[in-house]
Amino acid sequence: MRNDRCEQKVCEHLAPSGAPTQITSGLTRAPIRFSRLRQDWPDTRPSKREPREDAYAVHISLRAAGPCETWMNGRKFGSDTIPNGATTLLTLDSGLITCCHSAYDFMRIHIPRLAIDELADDAGLPRPSHLRAPFFKVAFDSILFQFATAALTALEQPAEVSSLFLDHIALATLAHVHRSYLGSSTEAPERHGGLAPWQERRAKEAMSASLDKDISIAQLASECGLSCSHFARGFRKATGRPPHRWLLERRVETAQGLLLNSPMSLREIAKTCGFSDQSHLTRAFARMVGTSPGAWRRTRRG
Repeated sequence: MRNDRCEQKVCEHLAPSGAPTQITSGLTRAPIRFSRLRQDWPDTRPSKREPREDAYAVHISLRAAGPCETWMNGRKFGSDTIPNGATTLLTLDSGLITCCHSAYDFMRIHIPRLAIDELADDAGLPRPSHLRAPFFKVAFDSILFQFATAALTALEQPAEVSSLFLDHIALATLAHVHRSYLGSSTEAPERHGGLAPWQERRAKEAMSASLDKDISIAQLASECGLSCSHFARGFRKATGRPPHRWLLERRVETAQGLLLNSPMSLREIAKTCGFSDQSHLTRAFARMVGTSPGAWRRTRRG
């Protein structure tokens, strides 16, 4: 298995001006990596051959591009156009080489086979033998496109995105790839139900105690004695929402209490409740409550 530094070099080559990246931590033994690869000018030089590894790369086009060429195991594949939203699935054990004769902008999701195997093991499903997908045909996967655009927020505003949010996208991506391209269902057996009452309580206590800190699904799962995917499924079944959403709601509720009962400034409340700054608090508060925190405080304090 190739280490993450090699994947970083690949991204640097494909996006010379910089490739914003977020990497999951502790979610699986092999991390999932989201990178935005963008180049605003054509480059007819083929990329360096990528080191072989037991992993996949999902490329989701964020704008139309083409023509593009790809070599796998010495065999050439090509596409005259890659429309906006198109999805390409690549296997990285083939000595991959790519060349795009136009400007491009796409999200690359790097998925080690080990991570997919962990998901299968945890769900009580057989490990898939290979990826089943139309590798070099233009395909549209609306679900992967939604995950890619959601991950853009984590790349463009990393201070405003929690580890729980990125973990949620990564687990959902793994499950979707397993279900859609590996010929297996990811529906969990009945033994993977909701959380026990003590587990739900412990998870909520851990998040409430970490309002001003970052916390991951791996940490919460450890508190509950569960795997990450089992915890994430169980928490959503128990509460009706994923952990990152529950935590955001808790932060806004805490901010409301401070707005009513303390003389703290909006800047101080934002810091206390785990928002990156006052603007972040204002945006989150307005989306959830329907008005700004300042206006909400004024109407209730008279």
